Amino acid sequence: MTAKNNPSGGRSKAFAVSFGALMAAAGTAVMLLGALIPVFTYCSPLLASLFLLPVTEICGRRNAVLVWAVTAILVLLIGADKEAAFFYLFFGWYPLAKQEIDGIRRKLLRSLVKVLIFSAAAASMYALTCYVLGIEEIVESFSSAAWVNVMFFAAVVICMMLYDAALRRLEPRIRRLIEKTVRH
Repeated sequence: MTAKNNPSGGRSKAFAVSFGALMAAAGTAVMLLGALIPVFTYCSPLLASLFLLPVTEICGRRNAVLVWAVTAILVLLIGADKEAAFFYLFFGWYPLAKQEIDGIRRKLLRSLVKVLIFSAAAASMYALTCYVLGIEEIVESFSSAAWVNVMFFAAVVICMMLYDAALRRLEPRIRRLIEKTVRH
């Protein structure tokens, strides 16, 4: 396979594995540090998912999916903040799917797809954590007033749309940084 056709840019599998392990460790560290400050429950998973961008660029999407999975498993096993771990599990993959979703030509349809994906991920995450796993802290955090829960889900979707906008600006910068440092 030539360097042009090889998703890892002509690098060896050992490089892809070691770089992926480094990025998984960095993402896990961000997630573990996020457990120290309560507001980071939702920030640390989004920051940790940024480590998938260089893996995608350098080693390919398949390796980035593996990095996401390894980070999610590690954080679920050793992380103190289980809500943050589930947030990473259900939303951390988004930088990997963003390129495909952004391929939808019609802006309204593209935005609708993103809102549906974020809504489905949020509903699935909280259904799993509340009803299947029964994590009491999360069950207690939900209000008996339905409008409070609807507002919470709306806030999650809005935050994810803002994250999507931030990724749109960060991706070209990360690519340029990679070009300057890794590829030369």
